[in-house]
Amino acid sequence: MRTIRFLPFLGLIAPFLQLVLGCTIERAEEKVLAEHANGAKKTSIWVYPDGEILKRNEWYTDGIKELEIPYKDGVPHGDFKRWTGFGDVALLGHYKKGLKDGKWTALFSDKKVEAYLYYENDHPVGDWEGWHFNRERSFEEHYNDDGLAVGIWKKWYDNGALQQEGNCHAKWDPKREIASAPAGRAKVKGKNAEDPDSSYLRRYTKDCHLLEEFTCKNGRLDGAFSLYYESYGETVDSANCGTGRIRVQGVLGKGATGKDSALIGTVTYFRADGTPMKQEHWNKDGKRDSVWRWFDERGNLVRECDLRVSGVVYGACEGNMSKFCAETSYVGGISGVLDGSNLSQSVGFEQSIGKFPATIRYIKPGRLLLYEEYWKDGQIAESRSFFPDSMGGKLASECFWKVDPKDGLSKRNGIMRNWYKSGVLRDSLTFVNGERVGEQFSYDSTGKLTIHKTEAGKNRPVIMHLLGEQAP
Repeated sequence: MRTIRFLPFLGLIAPFLQLVLGCTIERAEEKVLAEHANGAKKTSIWVYPDGEILKRNEWYTDGIKELEIPYKDGVPHGDFKRWTGFGDVALLGHYKKGLKDGKWTALFSDKKVEAYLYYENDHPVGDWEGWHFNRERSFEEHYNDDGLAVGIWKKWYDNGALQQEGNCHAKWDPKREIASAPAGRAKVKGKNAEDPDSSYLRRYTKDCHLLEEFTCKNGRLDGAFSLYYESYGETVDSANCGTGRIRVQGVLGKGATGKDSALIGTVTYFRADGTPMKQEHWNKDGKRDSVWRWFDERGNLVRECDLRVSGVVYGACEGNMSKFCAETSYVGGISGVLDGSNLSQSVGFEQSIGKFPATIRYIKPGRLLLYEEYWKDGQIAESRSFFPDSMGGKLASECFWKVDPKDGLSKRNGIMRNWYKSGVLRDSLTFVNGERVGEQFSYDSTGKLTIHKTEAGKNRPVIMHLLGEQAP
């Protein structure tokens, strides 16, 4: 006796065929494998009595089908289809013996094509292309027969302006891992890609001005680069496409670790009018080196230091490159002690500067205090702030730090104190590995205790003490 298998929707005529043909009819039945939180089915398979799977379906929470994959011999095989949550077809494709194969088509809700994608043995091949909803092109990508990226890739904005181009495929999208074909294997459909050992990547604004320009080698940012001031136009500026005002220009290399790209050689920062703002120099190990220069708004040199001699670098004040609001002995590494101060505001903190060892000293924008940090063995060990001499020149805060052996990071550890400008203690807080643990005290400007609590770390119970109790 013959056995005939029917799809579920042919079940109504199965009894008639069984009577006429004299054969056994096997019908696949649906089995729910997973459910949504609301009880609706999430994953189901249609399976024959002998266990062979006919197809697998995924469902949205409201019962609309999300996708359907036919099966053969236990693996996906046949035409694939995916729908949106509104029931519109979103993706059409094909599986062959469990692997993506052939042409795949992504669709917008109005049934217009969003993209054409091509696969062979489950990896991308050939020329991929896509469109925006308004039918402007959105991207083009190219792959060889081994599924490796080749050629110049491009991406466009919905106004038709070029958004990104290049053959530095590994840096094309930080959310994707893309491998380029090695030299000699970069051929696809009769075209040869540029040498992947020396490639480029450019990004543009929506009005087609340059935004970033990088050189790559072997999938890594390596070589000359330029960053440009952003332009916010919405329409294509055809007269100035591919141009821009340089913001930063320099060279990237492997650096000390060889894992991440690092600044190498001379790096220059520019204002929007093209005048230089700052010039740095980094050695082959990615560390500060040689002569550093700072320029005012007219491009005139206002400070220069040779790190081979002084070992101190500076940070300009926000909005005024002729004044300096930060200094540090952090050159080859986070270490050393500042012997003096060349800050523009140092004259206002003569009582405080030099009182404690400091590796970093700075003034925060809009704040009156002077801040100092002392670093030891590459980690912060102490931090303090001071009121200006005009307000008494006393300590404003003091905190101690310790390296946590669990993660190797320096965290607040011990007593942290804050004072009023009069010198009266404001807070006395206890930290252990960066969390408040133990007795915590707060006082008003007269020195009267206002808060006393005992803490045991983050998200743990806090004991509040009556204000009448005295601090030990």
